[in-house]
Amino acid sequence: MLNRSQVDISLITPGSIGLTLFPLLIELQQAFPALSIRHRFAPDSEIVASVLANEHEIGMVTLKPSDPRIHSTHFTEEPLELVVPASHKQNEWADLQRLGFISHPDGEAMATRLLSRKYPTHPGIQEIPCKGFTNQISLILEPVAKGLGFTVIPQYARKAFERQEDIYVVECGSQVVDTIWLIHRAEWPLSRRAQKAITFLKGKI
Repeated sequence: MLNRSQVDISLITPGSIGLTLFPLLIELQQAFPALSIRHRFAPDSEIVASVLANEHEIGMVTLKPSDPRIHSTHFTEEPLELVVPASHKQNEWADLQRLGFISHPDGEAMATRLLSRKYPTHPGIQEIPCKGFTNQISLILEPVAKGLGFTVIPQYARKAFERQEDIYVVECGSQVVDTIWLIHRAEWPLSRRAQKAITFLKGKI
């Protein structure tokens, strides 16, 4: 188990997986109060730069880095999901056009990947009116839950939303899945405390 002397765990992750990991990190710290945990949310490019600069020991990214200074291992997988208001379970292309899209920084790219598989004969997300935008991943589903539009987000972000009864995940057949890669500096092995924290997190997600 982790040593109860004062130790530090630092990690930097994308927002979606971060929403799932954060309460688990609190659970870990409750079990070992001497832990000092630093967790930052950031996009992939900033995550890689932070790990290279030794600002965080552990990073998680959705695109496997090609930089030889970075060591990458598989952490988990995360499907993309088409999420509509619970009151709008009809999900033909025309229904999405009427609803409109709630976008976010990765919204158009994610929607393009998922909707092209679900609706291969229809035009892309650019043909659907944008009804809103936020860069706060924890807030993306708020307007969806209130019936103001639909969105496409990673599964972990959807699962972290408290009011699941107000949203509906549309079945899209074959999944579009992102791999979450665990990264650290290649020349240094992970510390024992970081290894044990990762084992704990993998056992919970």
